[in-house]
Amino acid sequence: MSTKGNRDFRPEIHFTPPDMWMNDPNGMVYIDGVYHLFYQKYPYDTVWGPMYWGHAVSRDLLKWKHMPIALHPDELGYIFSGSCVYDADNTSGYGTKENPPVIALFTSHDSETGLEQQSIAYSTDGGKHFEKSYRNPIISNPGISDFRDPKAFWNPLKKCWSLVLAACDRVQFYASKDLKEWTKTGEFGTCENHASGVFECPDLFPVHVDGKVLWVLLISMTTTVEDGKSRTQYFVGDFDGDTFTCTYSADEPLWVDFGFDNYAGVTFQNYDEPLFIGWAQNWGYAAEVPTNEFCGQMTLARKLSLKMTGVGYRLCGKPEGLKQNGASAYPIESGAHIASETFGIRMHGSGDAMLYLKNCKGQRLTLEVKEGRISVDRGLAGKRDFHEQFMTEQYSKAEMKRLAAGDYDIELIFDVSVLEVFADDGLEMCTMVVYPEAPYDKVKWQGDLKVEFYTIGTGLHA
Repeated sequence: MSTKGNRDFRPEIHFTPPDMWMNDPNGMVYIDGVYHLFYQKYPYDTVWGPMYWGHAVSRDLLKWKHMPIALHPDELGYIFSGSCVYDADNTSGYGTKENPPVIALFTSHDSETGLEQQSIAYSTDGGKHFEKSYRNPIISNPGISDFRDPKAFWNPLKKCWSLVLAACDRVQFYASKDLKEWTKTGEFGTCENHASGVFECPDLFPVHVDGKVLWVLLISMTTTVEDGKSRTQYFVGDFDGDTFTCTYSADEPLWVDFGFDNYAGVTFQNYDEPLFIGWAQNWGYAAEVPTNEFCGQMTLARKLSLKMTGVGYRLCGKPEGLKQNGASAYPIESGAHIASETFGIRMHGSGDAMLYLKNCKGQRLTLEVKEGRISVDRGLAGKRDFHEQFMTEQYSKAEMKRLAAGDYDIELIFDVSVLEVFADDGLEMCTMVVYPEAPYDKVKWQGDLKVEFYTIGTGLHA
C-alpha cells in the first residue's frame, strides 16, 4: 500500500483526491464555465480496490472542489473508466431542452467473471447525482477480454454520437442517435499500431491545423510488449464518421509524454479545443509511493495541438490554467535560492546544457540537453527505496530526441513532488514524480542558458 513519507508530498496545483486511492481520469466534461473531473476512486484504502467514480469541479483548472462520490458499484460490477457528454439537445430523452442531461458512459466490470460491458447513467442536476439506466448494459460484451473505457463524442460527420472503446489489442467505434442504442461502425487495430500490448482508455478528437481537420487517436497501454512501460501512444489520421485511419504514420511509436508518469489521459467533452488531463502516476509502483493518506494525482491540464515537423505531424501540449505571465517571471543566476515548493522555470539556450534542482541533503533532479536530446534524470532526486522498479536505471532517466532544431525554449513546472516539462513549444513533454526528502532550495546550471523563475500562487487547495 502507499507508504508513509518523511514529509508531506501532496502537490499544490496538481489535482489530488482528499484521501485514499485515485487513478484514471473519467468523464471529463465542460458545462457552463465549470470543468467536471470524474476519476477512478477507491474510497476505503490507498491501494486499488472496487472502483467508484470520484468527482471534483473547477472554474480555473487549479482550484478544485471535491464533490460526493458520483457512481457506486452495483449488481453489474465495479464502475470502470468511461466518459461523460453534455446532451445539449436532449437526444437521450433523459432531460429536457431547457435542462439538458449529463450522460455518463462507463464500463461495468464483474469482479468474479471478469466480464466487461458498457453502461450509462444520467444526471439532470449538472452532474451532482446520477441515475443508472434500466437498459444497462447498453453494449454487451462480444466475447473478448479487456472490453472497456468508452469515450463518447459528438460526430460532426454523421450528426450523431460516436464512441471509441478498447477491445483487447484494438479499439472499436460505435454510433448512436440517442446514447442508448449503439451500432458498431468500425475498428482500428494491430496492423496499424507501432507498440503492442493491451489497449486502454482511448480517445479520438479533431484538431484544426494548416487549414484542414485531422484526428488524433490516443491509446493508453498498461504494459507495452517492447519495453514493459505503461504509457500513452497516439496516432494522427482521418475519421470518416465510422472509423479511424492512420494516414500520417511514423517509423517508431509516438508517445504523448516521454516521462514515466502520465497515463490514461483523455480530453474534456463539450470544450472547443482538445484539453487533456492524465493520471500522473505509473502502474508499476503507484500503490507504494510514499504519500501516506492519499495515492495518485493528475497532470496539469494541457491544451493539445498538432504541428508539422521534419518527420510529420506531431502532438504539442501547453499547460492551461496557470496565471503566470511574462511580467511575473524574473531572471536568475546559477545557484539561486528557491523559497517555494511550487514554481516554474523557463530556460532559453543553445548547445549542450544541464540544469538541476538541489536540496540540503544533496539530492538533485536533473534536466539535460545534449546532442539533440532532452533528458530528465531522477536517479538522485530523492526517496526511491519504496519500490524496486522505481529504483531501476530504466525508470530513473527518461529522454527524447528533439523534434526542433537550433535554440530551445523549455518550461519546467515543479510542484512539491511532480515535475512537468514542455520543450520546443510543447513538442516534447515529460511528466515525472519525485520524492525529495527535503524541499529543493537551489537551482544551478551549466551551459549557454538564460533562465527565468516564477512562483505559482499558494493556497490553491479548495
